[in-house]
Amino acid sequence: MKKKFVAISVIFGFFVFIGIAVITKLFSTGDLPIQITGALLESVVTALITYFLLTGQTTQEENKERNVKVFEKKTENFNNFIEQLWTVWDDRSISLEELNDLLKLVSKDIIPFAKPENSSAILFELNKIAEVSISSNNENSVTKKIQQSIFSIINVLSKEIGLGGEINEEINKEFDSLENRILPFLNKKSYINQLKELVKSKSMNMLSDFEMDDDSVLWWKIGKNTGVWLRVGDIYKNGTIFISFWSEFYENRKYQPYRYAQKGEWKDWLKNEYKGVELLDYNDLRQGNIVAGEKIEELANKIVEFYNTTKIDGKTIDEIIEVV
Repeated sequence: MKKKFVAISVIFGFFVFIGIAVITKLFSTGDLPIQITGALLESVVTALITYFLLTGQTTQEENKERNVKVFEKKTENFNNFIEQLWTVWDDRSISLEELNDLLKLVSKDIIPFAKPENSSAILFELNKIAEVSISSNNENSVTKKIQQSIFSIINVLSKEIGLGGEINEEINKEFDSLENRILPFLNKKSYINQLKELVKSKSMNMLSDFEMDDDSVLWWKIGKNTGVWLRVGDIYKNGTIFISFWSEFYENRKYQPYRYAQKGEWKDWLKNEYKGVELLDYNDLRQGNIVAGEKIEELANKIVEFYNTTKIDGKTIDEIIEVV
């Protein structure tokens, strides 16, 4: 109803305007049709120009809004991928399973947004990581190669979204210098925690009371108030691992028949220790060098096996504790 009233009002106003124009001789009657036609054409042209301008402006705003949303999603995906890279690289090794997960992320979150040449560069670096990961080699040279590929991927993603930063050669050197100071401590702490938890689990909590001394020798207390410990470490710091039962000589004389010696530096050691380097170099553990996870588990298995099966004069350590 309101629209109808507005339309009638416009038409009525138009005729009033024409009437006034004729009465006041604003236009002559002969020129009036021409003037009206010209005015109408001008209005139509003006309306068309205004329509196209507004349409063009609306399209530009819609494109701009869409581009902003695409860029926001692109930035989110790239940042998430970089975060995932660092999470995977936290233990300074990348398994083939982890690499496969990264490849899925690249296919889903990176390739649809990145330039083709940048997607190719990222896939090239992931292939390089795969080549060295297949060897399951945790040597420093391999670790550095993987790290360099990770830095290259981060640089590609950073340039794609215009962050401006870059891990160049100078930054890489500073990064290595800082990492070489921090990582050994963190590695050692991680290895010891892994070993402690594995031994606890595999021994069914029989070896759960754990200590580490200043020489990085590992000690597990056996039983309560028995005075017997399971000792893991080296002696001469040459990397040879010694696994043995240990009991302080003067406070626990009841274990005299089972001791390695009755005097001297070996008097606190019980007989039948294990020693070897085939599991791992103990200096790597002590110094926080790169040690493969399977090596830590092998050592845990050996510790629990030693506790359960090693016999001294035909008795296991639990049987000795029971009879003394």
